[in-house]
Amino acid sequence: MLRAVRRLARALPALIGLCAPAMLAAQATPTGRIAGRVVDGESGRPVAGAQVLIVGQPDHLEADLDGRFRSAPLPVGTYSVRTFYIGYTPAQVDSVRVTAGQATVVSLSLTTTAVQLAELQVTAEEPAKISSAAGLLAEQQNAPAVSDGVSAETISKTPDSDAGQAVARVTGVSVLDDKVVVRGLGERYSNTVLNGAEIASPEPDKKVVPLDVFPSSLLEALVASKTATPDRPGDFAGGSVDIRTKEFPDNFVFSVGTSLAYNSLSTFKQFPKAPRSGSDWYARDNGLRAEPAPDPSADRFAESFQNVWTPADVKAAPKVGVDLSIGGQQQLGGDALGIVLSGTYDAGRKYNPERYAAIGRCACIFRDADDAVSLGGILNLSYRLGGSSKFGFKNFYSRGSDDVAVTGSGILADPNGAAGLGYQMRFLQRFVLQSQVSGEHRLAGLLNSRVEWRATYGRAGLDDLDNRQVQYINEGDGFKLDQRVPNYRTFARLRDKTYAGQLDWSFPIAFREPADAVLKVGALYNAKNRRFDGTTYGISLGGDPAVLRLAPEQAFAPENVGTGGITFNAANTLFPYDARERVRAAYGMLDFEILRNVRLVGGVRVERWTAAIDITGDAAGIDTVTPKANTDWLWSSNLTWRLASSANLRGAVYRTIAKPDLRELSPGGYAPALGGRLQIGNPDLLRTTVTNADLRLEFYPGAGELLAVSGYYKKFTDPIVTTVVLQGEFVERPDNAASATTKGLELEARKSLGFLATWLTNFQAGVNLSLIRSTVTLPSRLGVFDPDLTFQGQSPHLLNLSLLYQTDRLSASVLYNRIGKRIIAYGGQSGETQGPNSLELAHGALDAKIKYSGWRGMSFTLSGRNLTNPPVEVRDDKVAEGNLTAILQERARTGYTIAFGVDYGF
Repeated sequence: MLRAVRRLARALPALIGLCAPAMLAAQATPTGRIAGRVVDGESGRPVAGAQVLIVGQPDHLEADLDGRFRSAPLPVGTYSVRTFYIGYTPAQVDSVRVTAGQATVVSLSLTTTAVQLAELQVTAEEPAKISSAAGLLAEQQNAPAVSDGVSAETISKTPDSDAGQAVARVTGVSVLDDKVVVRGLGERYSNTVLNGAEIASPEPDKKVVPLDVFPSSLLEALVASKTATPDRPGDFAGGSVDIRTKEFPDNFVFSVGTSLAYNSLSTFKQFPKAPRSGSDWYARDNGLRAEPAPDPSADRFAESFQNVWTPADVKAAPKVGVDLSIGGQQQLGGDALGIVLSGTYDAGRKYNPERYAAIGRCACIFRDADDAVSLGGILNLSYRLGGSSKFGFKNFYSRGSDDVAVTGSGILADPNGAAGLGYQMRFLQRFVLQSQVSGEHRLAGLLNSRVEWRATYGRAGLDDLDNRQVQYINEGDGFKLDQRVPNYRTFARLRDKTYAGQLDWSFPIAFREPADAVLKVGALYNAKNRRFDGTTYGISLGGDPAVLRLAPEQAFAPENVGTGGITFNAANTLFPYDARERVRAAYGMLDFEILRNVRLVGGVRVERWTAAIDITGDAAGIDTVTPKANTDWLWSSNLTWRLASSANLRGAVYRTIAKPDLRELSPGGYAPALGGRLQIGNPDLLRTTVTNADLRLEFYPGAGELLAVSGYYKKFTDPIVTTVVLQGEFVERPDNAASATTKGLELEARKSLGFLATWLTNFQAGVNLSLIRSTVTLPSRLGVFDPDLTFQGQSPHLLNLSLLYQTDRLSASVLYNRIGKRIIAYGGQSGETQGPNSLELAHGALDAKIKYSGWRGMSFTLSGRNLTNPPVEVRDDKVAEGNLTAILQERARTGYTIAFGVDYGF
């Protein structure tokens, strides 16, 4: 990492030099620019090659591959902008105001015409309104599939500071525990991509994407696709969220900010703080917690382990955050170079002194402390070569760490109801790196076709350093180390490498008239290699019995460990493995109007998925676990009937899949938090196939407004679910159910309130309600379950409410999200007794934010998150005999957070 930082530091002067002209423009001469985009008003596609003329200026501009254009510096004033292209009715925008040092953004929408030299149509609306109509509406209303999104224009009117906040404004999408949830389905059935490519996760065993490292000022759009098209990966069922970052910022962007956050459970409270290494501040251990080297002396080896179990308490400081963003565009003759650089840093303490858990060996109250650090950044370089080619180099990096200390006390699952104590400490460090090289080319000499390609490389890793747990028992004669349960220290390491290449080729073809359809074909290759290894040291409690009654730091003191005392014995219980996964795909799709105002987008995608795991650690073999291989024909058809200029009726049928994660295919386990269940894998897992049908009626009454009602049906074959099984103790294990179905109804609205009263013009309200019914059929080998069991992770309802107020200087928002009760794990069968399912109860979250943009680029924000601070509870889904209350399995609160931030930018 240090090497990369040094290289970046050497490159910064050059990058700043390229952006400097834009920085100085506002100070030199009173000039500005006009920039924007030309799109087809019916299909929403960019009109590459469209001619743009700024009235009174001698030169014509040509729209690039994305329909974008940018003028040379213009004197401050008011202009008219014309655009024209053969086969379209020309359009014009008047009253475009150019201000000093800024690029005024306009969007132009062209409509097809049978007469090539039609009368010029002149509009005199404000540029912002036209931009919103041709941007947001053309992106969503004219999308080939059912989708929802928020554009950069819409995001700029909200107080959202990053993608994690902005994505919650996408209809039907919510963020729960840092996981993107679409249509109420769990993380397994939704995915998030960055600029069209899968993001490697810093949680390699989960589908979690760190959305907070993407500043909203550098987002082009957030788009959630809810139905499939052949040119997108078919590994989703709920939806696919695409984060698009800016390539060529229309204006120079510079912002720097800092924030302080208060949490009701942690800030200024006594907090157990473990010894830190000199590099913990940037989320990396410098060797303080490293696995000891082998030593022939048992005494020296035992003494080389860190002997910290109960860190001293200190007062927790507020969470500190810093962010920096720079972006700009430099004209190089007829070409252009775009630069986007952004970085974020956060450090703070999370504390939950009263987490309850009764799913492990005891019903205990746990005191959870986490000293967390996260940092990340993006660096995007884009080069536009004339109007027919574009190249991109996009980079994303994130690193985080959690220094965890847990203490638990309660009643053990012991015949005598003995009291127990537990201690755990661990240091988790994660990282993810992704780089992508891409290109887009318009080949005028080859049927005016368009070729897009990209190559992506990613790395992700997790280090679980010195994860140590010991437990005490009190059988009436005082606490002593419990010799009947495993006490251990674990060192684990997981590494992912991904390689991907994609090629897409599209060209216009004629049915009823020239270029009224587009044929698109393409191919994808995606490879993932994973290595997991580690060592568990079982703690042997030998020696003087009196030592076992000492507190942990005293019991594991140098004089009590080693020969004849407490020893650490290596045991490869973690099942180290090497794994590989390959996805090869090819597709063909056709986009055309079968009737006037009736558009069909359909085709077939063929995906070949293979996976294999070698649990022997011999990477050359990879044959210990039976290799997985599936070839899936993923067909899809999306029909859009344009009922009016502001109304669509959409229908879609399509097939998708959901693949097991490589860790889930390994028979080994992954160490849980104290009080949790061990999670093990299942080599017999099958991939899930999903047959989907959607119907949606949507209206667009105004710019940025939506009224829609949607219905959908999903049929899952071999869905992957989590079960609780008895293997010496109860553990969580993935398995395949026989089938599952979900039926949903979505009601969506985003509407300005100005129609109610003039004074409400600056208010916008939004509501999204999903009502869902689901069922699942589990095979008899897993147990005896109710026939009307609901699908794991599926909530019966999902509600999002929002109220936004916006003026030139002041913005405010209130957001509420509520998710219904859902089963998170199915109970296992012990003998003839069927265990209860784990049911997460319904809960909601209320957030609010106020932002004031004040003097000379300064802005101030005050935000509150999780203001109602509801408990998150997991209970048995059945009432015990003679007890009218379902048994509580887990209960925790995260506290409410109040944050104050100051930003400077221009």
